Amino acid sequence: MIQFGGRIEMLVDDYLLAETENVVFRKTEPRPLGKVIGFDAPWEGLGSLGMTIFDDGEQIRCYYRGFPSTQSDLSERQTSCLSVSTDGLTFTPYPVNTIEYDGIRENNIVRMDVMCHNFAPFYDANPACRPDERYKAIGGLIQTGGISVFASPDGIHWHPMADHPVITKGAFDSMNMAFWNPATGKYHCYFRYMDFSLKSETMPYGCRAIQSCTSEDFIHWTEPVPNEYEEGHPTDQFYTNATRPVPGAEHILVSIPMRFQEARTKVLDYNGNVHGSQGVSDAVFMTSRDGVFWDRTLKDAWLSGSLYEHEWTQRNFITLGGIVERGDQFYIYTMKNYMWDDDGIWAYSVPKYRFLSLYADRTGGSFTTKPLCFTSDDLYLNYSTSAYGSVQVTIRDETGAEIYASDEIFGNELSYPLHIDGLTGCTGTMTVRLCEAHVYALGSRMQ
Repeated sequence: MIQFGGRIEMLVDDYLLAETENVVFRKTEPRPLGKVIGFDAPWEGLGSLGMTIFDDGEQIRCYYRGFPSTQSDLSERQTSCLSVSTDGLTFTPYPVNTIEYDGIRENNIVRMDVMCHNFAPFYDANPACRPDERYKAIGGLIQTGGISVFASPDGIHWHPMADHPVITKGAFDSMNMAFWNPATGKYHCYFRYMDFSLKSETMPYGCRAIQSCTSEDFIHWTEPVPNEYEEGHPTDQFYTNATRPVPGAEHILVSIPMRFQEARTKVLDYNGNVHGSQGVSDAVFMTSRDGVFWDRTLKDAWLSGSLYEHEWTQRNFITLGGIVERGDQFYIYTMKNYMWDDDGIWAYSVPKYRFLSLYADRTGGSFTTKPLCFTSDDLYLNYSTSAYGSVQVTIRDETGAEIYASDEIFGNELSYPLHIDGLTGCTGTMTVRLCEAHVYALGSRMQ
C-alpha cells in the first residue's frame, strides 16, 4: 500500500504502476537555450569545466574550474571561479578580487590550488547547519588522498572542515558531487570508481562507474556502495554523475552522467591529430528513490551530439550538478566543446517534472496504479494532449467499486486540479486512460 499524498510522483519508473496497456515511456526532449558561460579569461582556458550550479535563495551561483590547457591535473594554478545570475540564462562573473592571477586581481577566482581540479560547492539546506558552514564543498584527487571537505559562510571564503581526506576509496579525478538530502536527512556524496571486473578490449582499464557514501555530519562517511541497476542493464562507462534531488520532489534523485565511449574517434583537431585524447561521449538520464538502486527507464542518450563537430570529441556533455527552477521550467546545464576554443556551459530546459512521460497514441492506452492510500481530497495531473487527445481518471476502492470518474481532460497543464470529496482515508487504485496524450506526474500537491 503506497501512501499517496503530500508529494509529487514523477512517472520516471514503475514505482506506482501495477498494470499498463498500450502505453510507453517517452523522453521529453531537452530544449536548448544557448551558451550561458564562456571560458575566455586568462585564468580559465580550454580545460575549464562547469562543476555545480544552484539557487541559494538570492541568486543562482555557477562554480566552474579555470584550467588553461598547459596545466596538469595536479597544478596548483587551477582555479575555482564563480559567476552569478538571476534568471539562469545571463551570467556575470562575480567580483571576488582577492586572489591575484598573473598580476590580475580583479577577477572571479574563489580559490586557487590543486583542489580546484574538481572543487564542487553546494548550498546546505540542512536546518541544523551552522551559519558559518552554510555553503559546503568537496574536492580532491587520489594523489591528494581522496575527497576533502570544506565550508564557507558566504560561498567565497572557504575553510577545511577536517585536516585529512574524509573519503579515500575510489577514483576521484572526476566531478564528484555532494549535497544535503532532505528526504533522508543525510548528506550524500557520489563519485567515480573503476570496476576492474569489466575489463575488455574496448575498456582496457576497467569500467568507469559510480558509487556513493552518506554522512550525518559531512565529515564521517559510510563505506562506499556501488550503484545498483536492474539485471541485464547496459554496461556503460559513466565518467561523471551530476546527482541531485529534484526540486519539490526531493524523494527522487536524478543523475545525468556523462557516458563515455573511449574506443571511438570521430573528429581530428586543427592539426589533423586526435583531439586531446580518444573517445566520444553523451549524457544519459536515470533516477533513484533510495540512492543506491538506479532506474534506467530511458536507456538511450538524454543529450547527444549535434551536427556541430566539436561535440563529437572527448569529454562532451558533462552535466553540472544541480537543477535550477525558474517559472514553469527546470534548467539543466552542461559543458560542451571541451578543449576547443569555443568551449563553455550551455543551458537546456524541460517543463517542471517533465523528464519522462507515459504516452499513448491515437489507439489509446491506460495504466493502473498499485493500491494507494489517499491522504488528500485533491489530486493533480501534469499532462499534455493533442487537439484530439484526452486523459481520463477513474478511482476504484478495494472491491473494485467506482469512487470517482473524471470527465475527459485535454490541453497542456503542469498542475490540473481534481477535487474529490471524501477521498482522504480511502484506499484503492487509480486508472488513467490516455489517447494521444502524455502524463508526466501525479500527486496531491503540485508546484
